Amino acid sequence: MKRKKTARFFLFIALIAIIALACALLVWDLRPAIAAAIKARDWQPLTDKFASYGFWTFFFIGLANAIQVALAVLPGQPLHIIAGITLGPILGTLACLAGVFLANIIILMIVRKTKTAPLLVYREKDEAKLEKVATASSDKARVIILLALYLIPIMPFGLIAFAAAKSKLKFGPYIATTTVGAAPAILLSTWFGSLIIDSNYVLVSIVLFIVIILVILGLKYYPKIINYLETKLAKDMRYFQNNVRPPRRWLYRLVYLVVRLYYFPKFRVRTNSKDFKKYPAPYVLIYNHPSFFDWAFAFAPLYPRRVNAIMNYYYFCNYRLGTLLNKIGAFPKYLFQPDISAVKNIKRVIKNGGIVGIAPEGRLSPHGRMESITAATAKLLKNLGVPVILAKINGAYFSYPKWAKTYRRGRVDVNYRELFDAERIKNLQVEEIEEILQRELAYDDYKWQEETGVVFKGKRFAEGLEDLLYICPACKREFTLTAKDDALECSRCGLRVRLGGDYRFTSDAKAPENIAEWFEWQKERERERIEAGDYRLEAKVTLKLPDPEGKGMKVAGSGTTVLDREGLTYRGTVYGETKEIVFKIQNLPAIPFGARVDFEVCHHNTLYYFIPEDIRACVKWSVVGEQFYYQYLKENGNEQRPNNQDQ
Repeated sequence: MKRKKTARFFLFIALIAIIALACALLVWDLRPAIAAAIKARDWQPLTDKFASYGFWTFFFIGLANAIQVALAVLPGQPLHIIAGITLGPILGTLACLAGVFLANIIILMIVRKTKTAPLLVYREKDEAKLEKVATASSDKARVIILLALYLIPIMPFGLIAFAAAKSKLKFGPYIATTTVGAAPAILLSTWFGSLIIDSNYVLVSIVLFIVIILVILGLKYYPKIINYLETKLAKDMRYFQNNVRPPRRWLYRLVYLVVRLYYFPKFRVRTNSKDFKKYPAPYVLIYNHPSFFDWAFAFAPLYPRRVNAIMNYYYFCNYRLGTLLNKIGAFPKYLFQPDISAVKNIKRVIKNGGIVGIAPEGRLSPHGRMESITAATAKLLKNLGVPVILAKINGAYFSYPKWAKTYRRGRVDVNYRELFDAERIKNLQVEEIEEILQRELAYDDYKWQEETGVVFKGKRFAEGLEDLLYICPACKREFTLTAKDDALECSRCGLRVRLGGDYRFTSDAKAPENIAEWFEWQKERERERIEAGDYRLEAKVTLKLPDPEGKGMKVAGSGTTVLDREGLTYRGTVYGETKEIVFKIQNLPAIPFGARVDFEVCHHNTLYYFIPEDIRACVKWSVVGEQFYYQYLKENGNEQRPNNQDQ
């Protein structure tokens, strides 16, 4: 490394010597013209001399600019002014841009091929200041930051090009940005040179004064300018995790109007929110999570009060969607994993007098009853010490189940009540808070339907259930069920059941009463298999990870996943590198899944998104994973089942 630095230093000295010699020869040749210009007190003899060189003036100006940019040591402005004096503002600008274009290509080739700086004399702290170009969240952000840098008079063009070359910009955007970005500063300098030729010294003085002011301001504020741009443009995961904001009024109102005017009539939403619209903030709004639209059912009735929502990390992996969600006050959280940034955001909202919306289940209910509650919820509520309002939602699961392909028309009830006031929650123990949460959040849409008599109507009523109910209750075979319209049928034994508008099954054969009973029976069957011996799941999978460019989830590799009592293990490729990734069972209280989509794990500060070769098996991995976790709790002295299994 030391030899390489020494060699580069001597090469740099050699280039400086060559440039100095060339300048000396040029001055020697210009002696008569310079003398004549001084004697006549006119620039004309000097400009005539340069004009006599013809094309070579353009060539040498361009070449000199290329060397200056590549070295990034010599100031560019004097050369640009000379170009304006010798060639005029237009030709002078074109000559300088040609040199900049050539130098930018050289810098890109050297940086991308050798992964090091070219013949540049950069200080490490100079490189560090521009590191944010390389780490910007998108090409758009990189381009805007680069263009802003070119407008700061003190920034060497070569250093900016070097920062751009180190980033992920492709050749087209790179060369366009680094060339066009230099144009305004070059044009200003060449125009300044032409003003000198025209002896317009008043305007020269004004321009010079403005440039000096800009240089002083640039020296003082350019790091802050870059930080400001980064904050405004870097809408990446780090930004979403650390920049919770009050929901924007106009955007929140727009979302509210869509929900209130379209979704509420569609789902026939009823609510008792009138007494809670003026409930004094700050407070925590908790709600159960039977369907995708629960946030709308829980938040909209409280309008004009605006709620900051905690949302699945997954939705922020698409930075455009994440930016929109951030503007309406949402922020990401890793599911079923400790997330310090989410806790900090919750505390910020409460400190600023806001309302935080939390769904303690953390994922959609697959079967219309409460899922297990995130263990840390009670401790968090105790720590916040503010009132807690409960929004109890019934009927939402039947209106749009997790597995369904269509909406259903029936009714959704949303009932609000104060669960804890600030004084009460301060006096309760964490265990007491958790017990109350378990009791008050518990819901069963089948009991609610039986009590209200609400009947649901919709097309393709049972289609999608085959992706949730994967074991036939008659022949005990797996993945033999198919659904069409309102019927579910086993291809092996011929069992046929119909799903009615009351979400009960009717059948000539013996079958569970409803979806929840069937799903719980599947859990019990998997639990028996685990207790019987060395049960394990294994499948070929495609692995997706969050796209570094913020375009959602990106295929990162393929391999095999194994699930057993020790945990979940992935063996396969990750961006071309063979790896083994282990998720210990004690860190897997739940494995969320999308019906016929994926099963997923939040761990290692990211989201692992597994797509099994048999896409129907997504639900099985989730069910078996939960039972392995329950077995782990049991074996380690915790006899209490996850609360969703006590119903």
